[in-house]
Amino acid sequence: MSDTNINHKHLLIIDDEVEITKSIYRQFRRKYKVHTANSGAEALEIMEKVPIQVVLSDQRMPGMTGVDFFSKIKNIYPDTLKLILTGYSDIDAVIGAINEGQVFRYLTKPWKPLELELAIQEAFEKHSLIKINKRLMSELKEANTHLENKVLKRTQELEKANKQLKQLNIEKNKYVGIVAHDLRNPIGNAYSFSYLLMHQYNEFSKNEHIEYLQIVNERCSYSLDLIEDFLDVSKIESGILDLDFKEWNYLDIIRDCIEQNEIFAREKKQRIIFENSIDTMPLMCDKSKIQQVINNLLSNAIKYSKQGKNIWIKIDFQPSKTVTYIEDEGKGIAEDEMKAIFNVFQTTSTTSTAGEKSTGLGLAIAKKIIEAHNGTIKVESEIGKGSIFQFNLPSFSN
Repeated sequence: MSDTNINHKHLLIIDDEVEITKSIYRQFRRKYKVHTANSGAEALEIMEKVPIQVVLSDQRMPGMTGVDFFSKIKNIYPDTLKLILTGYSDIDAVIGAINEGQVFRYLTKPWKPLELELAIQEAFEKHSLIKINKRLMSELKEANTHLENKVLKRTQELEKANKQLKQLNIEKNKYVGIVAHDLRNPIGNAYSFSYLLMHQYNEFSKNEHIEYLQIVNERCSYSLDLIEDFLDVSKIESGILDLDFKEWNYLDIIRDCIEQNEIFAREKKQRIIFENSIDTMPLMCDKSKIQQVINNLLSNAIKYSKQGKNIWIKIDFQPSKTVTYIEDEGKGIAEDEMKAIFNVFQTTSTTSTAGEKSTGLGLAIAKKIIEAHNGTIKVESEIGKGSIFQFNLPSFSN
């Protein structure tokens, strides 16, 4: 077994339906080393040759069910994280297997791709922490035979690893709970209005039809934004934020972002003013990620500014860094809330001026992106006068 093979993240998919294994393989092939099997017997052969960290199995399969397979490998591969796909009719059997320590998580059919992706990601993270715990425990035993101070050091490391494992679960539950809570209302509203349109269509006027469809569209759009932001946060927190650094004319990036946001500003009779006196400003960055930051800051300025107000973008091109300012005449942010404004799911007491929704994730994502570019971001604000968001990026030099 080669070192390269050991260092891969190996995911084993078991299902007697070939199309299902193909579908899941396509979803995860770029992220993990994926192996597929159409029976428990075939899966056992794979596990004898490959260090599988996570197994995802169907419950109902001829010859050997998913629970039977997990029971068979429980003692042979104790560190392998096991997830199972099941229908509601098999829930009791699966819960029994969970209670016996054979199954880490279960997902009901039909599963949601996002839910499946987060479950498998969590399983790999837990497997990694379990391996760290085992390594630390082994080192702890060895240190105990030599020096007491070394025992103390390893004990502290073990406690830290255990704390990280517990914190991972707490954060996962918190994030999932917040997203589920924030999705419930918009999805519920969209469902209610779509139900009315389907079952009582002729009882409403044309204007009411349009109004209800607009509500459905708005609620779905917000839900999609929340899911996309949550996925961005999950990727960043997992350390898989891939940046594509290239040289760009930073002024072109700014102008593209202004063009994308001007339509929303015009709806509120606002103006976006770009103060700049040069034509070219070279910058080494990931264009799409920096656009994401600027679009978020412009969108917030529009949301929290009243009708007819101005929004300014200013650039200070220095030899060592490029500083960008986005200033608005909005409601402002309370001083005691500014310290936590870049935290995940952090919202302030300041409300949007036209009922626009916010996921509470945009600024946290912006901060992570800027820091990944070796830059910093901060905010100055005063209630009733507006806010100035400032971020700097290292300037490009030949």
